[in-house]
Amino acid sequence: FNLDLIGSYEWPLTEGSDIWGWVDPLTEAEYALVGLNDGFACVDVSNPSNPIQKFYISDINSTWRDVKTWGNYAYITTEADAGLLIVDLTDMSGTTYWHVSNFTHPTNGSSVEFTAAHNLFIDENGICYIFGAKNNGNDVANGGAIFLDVAANANAPTYLGEWDDNYIHDGMVRGDTMYAGCIYAGELFVVDVSDKNNPSTLGTHSTPNAFTHNAWVSNDGDFVFTTDETSDAYLAAYDITNCSNIQEVDRIQSNPGSLSIPHNAHVDGNFLITSYYRDGTTVHDVTYPNNMIQVAYYDSYSGSGNGFQGCWGTYPFLPSGNIISSEIDGSTNQSAKLMIYERDFVQACYLEGNVTDVSNGNNLSGASIEILNTTL
Repeated sequence: FNLDLIGSYEWPLTEGSDIWGWVDPLTEAEYALVGLNDGFACVDVSNPSNPIQKFYISDINSTWRDVKTWGNYAYITTEADAGLLIVDLTDMSGTTYWHVSNFTHPTNGSSVEFTAAHNLFIDENGICYIFGAKNNGNDVANGGAIFLDVAANANAPTYLGEWDDNYIHDGMVRGDTMYAGCIYAGELFVVDVSDKNNPSTLGTHSTPNAFTHNAWVSNDGDFVFTTDETSDAYLAAYDITNCSNIQEVDRIQSNPGSLSIPHNAHVDGNFLITSYYRDGTTVHDVTYPNNMIQVAYYDSYSGSGNGFQGCWGTYPFLPSGNIISSEIDGSTNQSAKLMIYERDFVQACYLEGNVTDVSNGNNLSGASIEILNTTL
């Protein structure tokens, strides 16, 4: 519905995990960066009908692999004890990369070490936030956030500080504010990270299904959207104009009653692009966050209901407008798949007003409204 599949690429004998995108600043070629159980792949999607894998880096097997970029470098975390994988994307042979696990503060000499992490995010200032880190099985920073500077030296990041109030499963940062999905607490945390040595929590709010997976802020910074990674869960929207009094303003399900599980949601302008495990890639119009409306979807998995098969992640920020999504399972249960979609959706139509009694002007409650004679 309003999403067209225009290309795909499949890896046999593995499964897919998260996805991100990168654009070569010189050639403007578009690439999909895909996490796999057994490594990391870079695929040229400039011609979406004929995607071409440029390189593949083998790594320790893990169900979880997450990817972000800064400049011409990709950064990959995994819950396997492989440290932080840093890949130079200007070398399309795939032979220029590093595994780094120890990071030192540039001025005070303090350091942090982690061998595994669940997730990461890199903000507009080149600060990398490592979530759910462990060092040889032991929590680092209580599984919260570790702050690394990747802007100063891309392949040798330095340690700036940490936030250890709670375990973070996934999160994002903009303008020195971190929006964290604290999955086991079942809450959205909003944190001031302007002082990397002393971050402070601005506010919290529980999410509808109390298993907060990810969070993404609106472009104007007034609203945050979350997912709960559990069966029959909701996408939810919150007014954060007053972080000491966060208010939920709407919640919606892609496929109500199907028991499907939402995973990762990203704000792209007035749209929320979300990966649902067994419901595929979904698009909601969030122009009015208190009235979210689904305007597109592509159900890429043949089954339905509760389960962790199908779409893991999606990336909607390529200049072409194409949306790339990663499939845990491709044509078989033993393959991963990249899906490339073309947009065919537009903003939803809203009709809003009051129904009144013509004789006295009083509002009428419980009115039934029917739209007549429209081709839309």
